[in-house]
Amino acid sequence: MSSPALAMAMASAAAASKKALWVLARLAQALEAPEMVAAVLAEAKAVLAEAEEALAGLEEVLVAEMAAAAAMATPTPGFDAEGLYRALGTAADASASELERELSRNRRRRWGLWVARTIALVLMLLCAPLLSLDVVREAVGVTQESHLVPCLATVALLCQVALWGTRTSKDHLATAVTHQRHQAVRYRRLARDAAAAAAATTEATEAIATANATLGTLEEVTGHLRSLVNAVTQDLEMARGFPASARALGDAVVALGPATGDKEGTEKLARALEALPRDE
Repeated sequence: MSSPALAMAMASAAAASKKALWVLARLAQALEAPEMVAAVLAEAKAVLAEAEEALAGLEEVLVAEMAAAAAMATPTPGFDAEGLYRALGTAADASASELERELSRNRRRRWGLWVARTIALVLMLLCAPLLSLDVVREAVGVTQESHLVPCLATVALLCQVALWGTRTSKDHLATAVTHQRHQAVRYRRLARDAAAAAAATTEATEAIATANATLGTLEEVTGHLRSLVNAVTQDLEMARGFPASARALGDAVVALGPATGDKEGTEKLARALEALPRDE
């Protein structure tokens, strides 16, 4: 029999998982109607915060339950698998955080390059016709062979090339962040499995195993909801369709079917993915 605290945390986690999967499908479907995206995105962020709170609450109670169960078990010397997996999960989280900071710096660099390119193009379009006039060249003191316009064109070209490079870098960074987050979830799950194996009684083992499965499902759904929210936010900033959202949604469709067992919810995500243009 599970403790009241564990039973309550499991109920909250199950409800949060169901709500997160529901809003994930809503956000995916909203991508077909861009005018609805902003409102649904705000709702998804609120649900994501609730899911993360339920996730943290269940994990805290579950860790305490496993520690209490393990304390009653006969200690067996050997390799500390739980400690290793928790350390690997922490390292993966730290890597993902650093990659997210680099992704943020990448966005700022892209914005600066876009501004510089735009200014260079505007100046080039203004200066080219003006410098063709003798009176203007005499007023500013330049000759007909002035290199101002070619220099501006060179600056615009270099900025555009740099923008292409940062765009490719942004895609790689976003993929790496998602991979590291998923690795962290996997390592934490393995750490809980290792801790659950040390439970003292069959009764405790069953309660911990059930809570562990509930936590794993909520982690999976929350992770993919977070990925989709971040991808939609990024696509809205770029205003060039929803390519990052399509990738995040594709990952969710592949992963959430086996993780949640919710065939209907997964089919909704798949239909939304099929309806979403991926070549924009």
